[in-house]
Amino acid sequence: MEIKAKCPASCGELLQGWIEGSEKLISYPINWFSEVTLSDKLIVNKTGNTKAWLAFQQTCEYFGVPENERPRVSLQVKSTIPVAKGMASSTADIAATIGVTASWLQQKITETEIAKLCLRLEPTDSTIFQTLTLFDHLKGTTIRSTDWLPKLGVVVLEPLTILETALFRQESHQNQLLQNEASLARGFALFEQAIRQQKVDLLGVAATISAESNQAILPKPFFKEMLEVVEKLDLPGLNVSHSGTVVGLLYEQQKTDPLEILFELERRYVTTFYSRYYFREWTTGGVQIIS
Repeated sequence: MEIKAKCPASCGELLQGWIEGSEKLISYPINWFSEVTLSDKLIVNKTGNTKAWLAFQQTCEYFGVPENERPRVSLQVKSTIPVAKGMASSTADIAATIGVTASWLQQKITETEIAKLCLRLEPTDSTIFQTLTLFDHLKGTTIRSTDWLPKLGVVVLEPLTILETALFRQESHQNQLLQNEASLARGFALFEQAIRQQKVDLLGVAATISAESNQAILPKPFFKEMLEVVEKLDLPGLNVSHSGTVVGLLYEQQKTDPLEILFELERRYVTTFYSRYYFREWTTGGVQIIS
């Protein structure tokens, strides 16, 4: 028997910061996936992905399967999502593993349960939910779900530099988060308005406000130049990884050619630092069983 599941990456977060009394985030999923396979063909007993194996063991424990009764399986993680860049690569690996393990055990599992299990291993992203969701990524609490996922493209800008989320979180940023609270409240109000009215321009402004606020915590090089491109091409906005190194320039696919965005970035030497770039699309989030 063989079962596969996948979970998407994100390009940073639309919003992240001190929102409604605690640190929360809203990620958005893109069409870049981690795929996890469980098989009873014991050709490969394990991969180097320790977190995935821990997720497998924790899911078995969650469903009351004692260690001596757990299935003997091979577990393989297939992913090209950049690691330590703020693209939810670990969340994708772990969540897909939890989903495929539950399926193997013939158990149903909800998005909220997946979130709780992910959080046992590390803070997680809201890409585990099908739609844009305000999420307490430290407590695993779903604060507010939405019913809209706009069709947008994103030019993902990736520098060579890395940033381990766990190491970044060892330093307290609470004072700066609290100083940014008012601007994040404005951004979140615009986000909620964008959801109600289904307007991508408001969504982009909300993301840009959050990105600008984060410059005081984890500044992104060439930020001013990227804002110039947003304004020149009338893009909805940009977003950043608030605990990573990637930046996303959001665009409407029927309105803007992503090569035009790239040209303007190159003109401003932005790509001398963000030397890798990808054209991706927003997609439905959550864990999907694919075979």
